[in-house]
Amino acid sequence: MKDSLSPLEKMSQEVETLNRELAQVQERLNVAEETLQAIRSGEVDAVVVSTQGGERVFTLHGADYVYQCLVEQMGEGAATVSSEGLILYCNQRLSELLNCPLKNMIGSQLETFIMPKYKKGFLLLLQQVQTEETVTRELSLITATGNKEVPVKLSFKQLQIDEILVNSIVVTDITESKIKESAKLTHILNSAIAVIKNFRLLTDGTLEIDSWIGGTQQILGYSLEAVQADSALFIANILPEDREKTLASFIEYIQAGRSGVIEYRFLHGDRTIRWLASNYVAEWDKEQDCWVGIEIITDITQRKETEQKIAEQAALIDIASDAIFVKDLDDHILFWNKGAERLYGWEEAEVIGHKTQTLFNQPCKLTEPIQITTEQGSWQGEIEQLTKTGKNIIVESRKTLIKNQFHQSRSILVVNSDITEKKHLEKQFYHAQRLESLGTLASGIAHDLNNILTPILGASQLLPLKITNMNEPTQRLLRLLSGSAQRGADLVKQILLFSRATDGEYVILQLGDLLLEVIGVVQQTFPKSITISTKIPAMELWTISGDPTQIHQVFMNLMINAKDAMSSGGSLTISAENRSLDEDDALLNLEAKAGCYVAVRVADTGIGMPPELLNRIFDPFFTTKEVGKGTGLGLSTVMGIVKNHGGFVKVYSELGKGTEFEVLLPAIEGEVSLTTVEKAMHRGNGELILIVDDEASIREITQTSLENYNYRTILASDGLEAVDLYSEHQQEISVVLMDMMMPNLDGVSAMRALQEINPGVKIIATSGLLANRKLALDANVKTFLLKPYTIAQLLQILTEILPRDENKANRIPPLTSQESSSLPRVELSRDALALMPPEWLQQMYDAAYYCDGDILLELIEQIPTSQEAIANALKDLTLSFKMDIIMELTDLSKLGLTNEP
Repeated sequence: MKDSLSPLEKMSQEVETLNRELAQVQERLNVAEETLQAIRSGEVDAVVVSTQGGERVFTLHGADYVYQCLVEQMGEGAATVSSEGLILYCNQRLSELLNCPLKNMIGSQLETFIMPKYKKGFLLLLQQVQTEETVTRELSLITATGNKEVPVKLSFKQLQIDEILVNSIVVTDITESKIKESAKLTHILNSAIAVIKNFRLLTDGTLEIDSWIGGTQQILGYSLEAVQADSALFIANILPEDREKTLASFIEYIQAGRSGVIEYRFLHGDRTIRWLASNYVAEWDKEQDCWVGIEIITDITQRKETEQKIAEQAALIDIASDAIFVKDLDDHILFWNKGAERLYGWEEAEVIGHKTQTLFNQPCKLTEPIQITTEQGSWQGEIEQLTKTGKNIIVESRKTLIKNQFHQSRSILVVNSDITEKKHLEKQFYHAQRLESLGTLASGIAHDLNNILTPILGASQLLPLKITNMNEPTQRLLRLLSGSAQRGADLVKQILLFSRATDGEYVILQLGDLLLEVIGVVQQTFPKSITISTKIPAMELWTISGDPTQIHQVFMNLMINAKDAMSSGGSLTISAENRSLDEDDALLNLEAKAGCYVAVRVADTGIGMPPELLNRIFDPFFTTKEVGKGTGLGLSTVMGIVKNHGGFVKVYSELGKGTEFEVLLPAIEGEVSLTTVEKAMHRGNGELILIVDDEASIREITQTSLENYNYRTILASDGLEAVDLYSEHQQEISVVLMDMMMPNLDGVSAMRALQEINPGVKIIATSGLLANRKLALDANVKTFLLKPYTIAQLLQILTEILPRDENKANRIPPLTSQESSSLPRVELSRDALALMPPEWLQQMYDAAYYCDGDILLELIEQIPTSQEAIANALKDLTLSFKMDIIMELTDLSKLGLTNEP
């Protein structure tokens, strides 16, 4: 029957069927709309919902109305969702958040409003959430219109209502916080020490940059805006020699599906060249049909510089002066640098594989350092070793244990520095310190002895003048006294020479002539069993500056020592030569300096000395001679004299083979000084001398000596008394003879007090210590006289410092005289002095300004005899210390004169 229906009839029946179905659907939609409207208005108490588990009845009328009102007023979105994700209820805030009408949301699936990438996780969450459990998740929703992404935080809590499971969800909009976090992250990345680049590599090899973030200013030297605006900026600043290779490697690795690191040089914005490293990773994106990746760019300039330094240091190992080698834990040598070859003499091929203990022939001494190194990781100390030639050397050794990546001991690194010469210099330094300490002690003793010997020497010189017609026994006793005093003075001089606390009268002399003189004496006095040979090119030797007496003593002492060492005869050789020392030569001796020297060698074939004595032979009072045959001051005096002359002494000795001394004295240019005859002792003309000394014997003998030579004296026992006496007799005292070391007020303080009274006061400072000479000269005294001094020395100094006019008879009146001088006087005026040359007037003004009485007196001596009255008046002003009046009278500006030529 049906088969008999025509096609038109069949189509008509299908249309009717569709209309019926459409009517049914429309009816159901109307019912659903009415139901939803009733739910919104609260007209129904419950709703039946068909679910996968069957029909469910949800009671609505029992909900708390107050709670419902509170939910509607919340700032967050709220919804009740079935376990399948169907929205059963939502508030107005959620509707606004998703830009969807409330009527459209009820009955909808919540997942339709979730971003696709979060849907899977959301559905899984609905399945896994437990009853009464609260779960929080952050995800993004999508609005119903405009497809705008809204970041939110969802808070789930599953509830069971009438045996039905529902989910209460609170939706919080976190868009603003996400924006803040993004801004903060962007700021951090922009100030970071890295640049992050998102890129796409197309199939044709084209590289496109999607975004830049990070510290472009610091890493690249360009702002983020500049880099984003010009995509070619980065590539253009890779150095040309690195650019092509860098890009080719980058594209090749990406297309091969490999990640990696590329290092290259980049021209920074500040125009400096930096090393950069690009760490990249990429994957194929099917949708975009290209490789999509991320690249992190960092500055590795510092690392590259460090690597360069390491490479340079590695190259320096072979040019280092230190011996550097590596040995395994069994002591076999694995590495041997060029420094080790130079120090020890063995080449690398000769030592690789050999044990160091066998090589250096020191099996016992090296055991302990190796043990400490393996136990503690390092060792440092000094070791004596033998070189290939058998030479003994001292090295400062530093051993370090080397471990592998598993912290297992693998080998020992050894760095040895040759300190042989350093140790030699240390010995010299310690010896010099010992001599200095002994010298300080000796200097103090010498000071006391000088105070004792000064009156003895003075008395021994005065007695022949005071006592006439002495018989022979008396004369013999006097000669004994004088000789003993002189020997004591010589002994003190040797002590001071040793302590370097005295100097002599230096002249330019030809050392060859002096040596020939000493050798002549030696040849006449030494035993015939001693053969003397010389090589003294007197005319070729350079000249030196020195005290002839002291230099004579140096070589006489050395030759006498050589004679004493050859009691059974032998050979004595004296030679001299010119020698130049460079900086390297000077480093071999503590006292040496680079320059020109005259070297004198005194060698004997005597008994020699053992090594332990060589460090003590220059100590004072040390001697190897029998008691009564030596004072122990000979060599110490030699050392003191040579050091005073800026030279140094070297000694070589071997027991049973002899000793060799070498004296090096600095050479200078100049004409040889001729010896002068001793000057006659001058008598005074009644000048008054103030003698200041705390030693009564010195005051007494000095007073007697000066008065015996026509000087007048007054005495003071300390500085305070001297100041009082000078204040009283200032106009009459010509010279003050003052000791430097006194109680109450010392010499320097007393000198300054006298100079405050009279800046032109003439002072002779005396002391038994030469160290006080500098203090005296710094105090502007006329001269310094070292104790013990002779009468002749004192008289000579007085003659030199007293003005010539004071040497005339009756120049200084006696203390009791009150008579005025009979020399003509005149009242000075500017008009009288205006006739003098302007140059002379300016010199007078300058001398008065600086209170220099000596210069003033010299200038006054230039005044013609026809102007004697003016000269006498100026002398009176000078001696009265009226410097202000002299400056007033000689001021060129007030005289209307100039000093121009």
